[in-house]
This record gives sequence, structure tokens and C-alpha cells, in this order.
Amino acid sequence: MALAVSVVLVSLGPPASATPGEAEAEQPWSPPVDGPIVRGYEPPRWPFGPRHLGLDYTARRGAPVRAASDGMVAFAGKVGRSRSVAIEHSGARRTTYAYLRRVTVRPGTPVRRGDVLGFSGGTGPGHGPDVVHFGYRVNGRPEDPAPLFQPERPRISLAPLDRPACPRPSRPAAGPH
Repeated sequence: MALAVSVVLVSLGPPASATPGEAEAEQPWSPPVDGPIVRGYEPPRWPFGPRHLGLDYTARRGAPVRAASDGMVAFAGKVGRSRSVAIEHSGARRTTYAYLRRVTVRPGTPVRRGDVLGFSGGTGPGHGPDVVHFGYRVNGRPEDPAPLFQPERPRISLAPLDRPACPRPSRPAAGPH
């Protein structure tokens, strides 16, 4: 009985109350397309002021748009005249992929990082067919997604000054050759 309960609890994954920082450390992230960022995250300076709540990537028309991390498709379809996909991730996080020409996933589908969600080439307000918009929310609040794709900071270790940092290999005794 205890074994069965343990298996069920492990299969459910971490609790929903896990902090985003903890979950991010466990989950690798990749940009949705290979192109460069052409417009960054711009939070509003005052309530309901102008803003841009995500990153815009350049993408050639018809380029595959990929899941940034593992999750479950929460939405796939049209918002107004634009096609988009939303994925729920652990830690109460959601990513959105907007201005797609074609969507290839359905709500309820589990996805892995790198899975194709659709193809670029759609348009929308202020976005041409050569742009994919990537949004990120934590607990329903928009956040800048750029830090998700930053490389880890290198680990720096200090070497002792009173002895060699790495022991020197011992040399074999010299003998006749």
C-alpha cells in the first residue's frame, strides 16, 4: 500500500506551491525559434500604459515554432485573427506563442521542450509575418522571459595561495632506457 501511494505521489510531480525559482532550476528552457530578438519585454510605466509583454523573435515564414520547455498545451487556436498556443508549465508558469500561420497541437497534449507547436508566418497588431511573439507569465502575472534563456553563470573557485591548487604528478624514477 505504501509503495502504491509513493508511486502515485512521484508520478504527480512537484506540488503546485513550488516556487518558480525551484521549478526553473529543474526545467531547461530554449528559445521558441532560432532568430534573434527584435523587440524586448517592456512593462507598462503606469497602469494600462503602453507595454510589450513578451519577446519578439525574427523568424522566416514557415519556420517551426517549438515549445520552450516541457508542459501541457492549455490553448491552441485563434485569438482574434491570430493563431496562438499557450503551454502550462510546472510552478504556475505559462508560455504563449503568438502570430503563428499554422498550429499543429491541440489542448490537453503534453509537450516536451523542442516539440513543434506550429509554424511562423501569421500576423497581428504591430506584428508582421516575420515575427513570433513569446510571452511568459508566473501565477498569471507577466514577466520578462529573457532570463529563462541566459546561460548559467560560471562557477568561480579560489585556489589556495599557500600550496599548489593541483598536486603535481609524481615523476617515475629515472632508469636505463
